Amino acid sequence: MEHQIGLPGITEERLQEVEAELGFSLPSELRARFKKENKFEAGEWQFHPIKDEQHIKRTWEDIVRVNSTDVEDYPNGFFRIATDGSGDELGYLLPDTKTIVLWNHEEEEVFPVAPTLRAFMKQEQQVEESAMRAEDFLQTVIETGTVYGLSKLKQSGWAYCPSNQGDSDVLLFFSTKEGARACQTNGWENYHLIRLDLDVFTDDWLPNMMQDGLYCGLNWDASLQGLELNPENVLEELEG
Repeated sequence: MEHQIGLPGITEERLQEVEAELGFSLPSELRARFKKENKFEAGEWQFHPIKDEQHIKRTWEDIVRVNSTDVEDYPNGFFRIATDGSGDELGYLLPDTKTIVLWNHEEEEVFPVAPTLRAFMKQEQQVEESAMRAEDFLQTVIETGTVYGLSKLKQSGWAYCPSNQGDSDVLLFFSTKEGARACQTNGWENYHLIRLDLDVFTDDWLPNMMQDGLYCGLNWDASLQGLELNPENVLEELEG
């Protein structure tokens, strides 16, 4: 989710000064974002600010400074706009000023991650919201001792989605009846609401899913947005 950090937006005059230092015009979406707020983040990504003399300590590692150092370590044309602190960097591969790309420092390669900055921000917000729902699932089922799901038949045909992580599937589980019923759409209208005791979920379902190479989807929303979690990690959280 985006967080407001509090530094004021940048004026058009200051943006033009920065562009003169860089030798090119900043991407339009990034310009608009800087006018709204100078220092911002999305999820784990901290965006490089524009230097502001009134907030020099918080803007010292500014976008001009960052892109003037260690240039030889990155592909030609890679303009860095954000970092996650691990060594990975987010940016544009100029002259493309729309596509957001990720520099993976371990593989030393660039990968496209979003068609626009706006789309990237939305993706990060969805990831953070999904993480919060998954955390809510874990806390709630520990308290209630109950897990819910949807099944085509009362004993089989569990609701699932194809995984984005290879040739596998994601089985969906919910911490409340309401959450499960919200997904009784798009072909699942006639699926049965199923209640599982937590110990059945931890002792039977999760170990079997590990063997079958399946993923857990915890408290996905009605549009089927959510994280794909390894069942062994879910089991560790529930037993820890």
